[in-house]
Amino acid sequence: MLHLLRSHFLQRKVTRLLFISALLIALGMPQSAPAALSPSPLLLQTSSGTTSRTAVSGYSLGWVWLDGYQVFQIAAPQSALSQRQQRIEANLAAIRDDYLQMASPLATLTSSQVDRFEPLSLFVNGLYLFTLTPEDATQQGMTISAIERSLRQQIPQVLARAYEQRQPEYVRRQLIKAALLILVAIAVVGALQQGHEQLFNASLLMIGRRSDQLEPQQRQQLQDLQLRLLPLGQGLILVGTVLWVAGFWPQTRSLQNNFLAIFKLPLIIGIVIGVAYVGIRLSYLLIDRFVNNLTEREGFNRGSRRLQLRISTIASAIKNLANFVWLGIGLFVALAATGINLGVLLASFGLIGLALSLAAQNLIKGAVRGFFIILEDQYAIGDVVAIDQDAGLVENMNLRITQLRDTGGRLITIPTSDINRVANYSQRWSRADLKLPVHYNANIDQMLDLARQVGADMQADSDWQTLILEDPKILGVDDFGDSALIIRVWIKTQPMKQWDVSREYRRRFQLAMQETDTSIPFPQREIWLHPAEAFTVEMNQPKPSSDTAKNNGQAQTEAQPKAVPDSAEAESEV
Repeated sequence: MLHLLRSHFLQRKVTRLLFISALLIALGMPQSAPAALSPSPLLLQTSSGTTSRTAVSGYSLGWVWLDGYQVFQIAAPQSALSQRQQRIEANLAAIRDDYLQMASPLATLTSSQVDRFEPLSLFVNGLYLFTLTPEDATQQGMTISAIERSLRQQIPQVLARAYEQRQPEYVRRQLIKAALLILVAIAVVGALQQGHEQLFNASLLMIGRRSDQLEPQQRQQLQDLQLRLLPLGQGLILVGTVLWVAGFWPQTRSLQNNFLAIFKLPLIIGIVIGVAYVGIRLSYLLIDRFVNNLTEREGFNRGSRRLQLRISTIASAIKNLANFVWLGIGLFVALAATGINLGVLLASFGLIGLALSLAAQNLIKGAVRGFFIILEDQYAIGDVVAIDQDAGLVENMNLRITQLRDTGGRLITIPTSDINRVANYSQRWSRADLKLPVHYNANIDQMLDLARQVGADMQADSDWQTLILEDPKILGVDDFGDSALIIRVWIKTQPMKQWDVSREYRRRFQLAMQETDTSIPFPQREIWLHPAEAFTVEMNQPKPSSDTAKNNGQAQTEAQPKAVPDSAEAESEV
């Protein structure tokens, strides 16, 4: 009998090691050790109906543990379930200790009942185990006699397993396994640290790309993902290995179960956060891959800058939407893990949605407005726009915000809900609006011909002809300035090239002006000087009366200079 039990335990243990190894490799997480002896099928058949029966009767089911294994289930009110579990586990531990001290270990389960209306009390080797109540049978969907028969087979097997796992040979084998497992874990952690670059290339092959085919942004995203996941994976492997080793011996297996019981919720939430983060990053990669495949397809108009800007803008909006989707999924999974009834939560979304819609009107309005901005192609990432008083290059945009980089290098963030009017300087084509000053004394017809010739020469230049879409338009004299006549010139250019064309045109116009007798005018000021004889200042003029000062609009003070006589009077006095 003992030989059969050992073979049975060994087979179960090998299965458990293979199962946990697969989970550890696949997830990098510790898993709680399953029981070496599976509960009776009759005990397992009640799991699906436990919730409904609990809701009706107020009783809940709980497991009785021994040496880190689940042994059997009991029922009690939720408030008293933990206390009853502790009492029965203490009785079972005392029975185990008495069993281990026997010279020839043998376990016999007996029952005692005063009459058929009283509960059934169970004993093992004469020591009290627990009282089997009708609620135990009702919650498990079994009869009391069926539970008793199941325990008569299971209790001796559990005690025999406890005896075997405390033998020196078993301890020695587990120590060898633990040492090998720790060495393997250290080797895996070191291999991940040394071969992270090969791991990076392997991950690229999984998505069908090579390192040299990635855009800088895509490569940076993958490297960021690797830098965050590598230490996390190494830590999970080490922690999982320690917990796995703790489950090798009955004395430490309770530490494993207690750790998992305490940190179950944080571990689940951490896994949810990690999966959401990886999902967001992988979504970014898939979106970028789709965009690259779309732009590399035959027939795609690669010369259309507008189309490329629209694709990049829509990709950015989809990435932002993917963030919300993954965060929403993670939130629901985390709420489900904490035990919150999602059915009730979803049913209450009507009131919650109404409250949120009232509290987040600007956010909803901005999302709707951002959707129509992208749909109507009002502007895109890479355009130069003016929004109210702010202007700059659109660096980032989504349904919620638009970010501009102005000429001073400042990053301006504008909520989409505040955008009412937009001036786009680079949609489909741009215009260089030039105002050229010429001297009033210059031959205006000659200056107009000169401006026309500069435009024609520039359009004929191979470096500039691709940027100029139409012949420059010389509009003529546009204004009479303070110091010059203003000739206005329009040049239609490629999007965002109007500033380059304007600078080059002004340079060429200045060089052409230097070859003529006319120069570029600049503001001048004339100062008229009158001869000194025209002014006389009397030094000894009497002080005006107060009435005279008031009539002149100001009061005379002692600090004011006296009148100075003219030169003739001064010479006569001398």
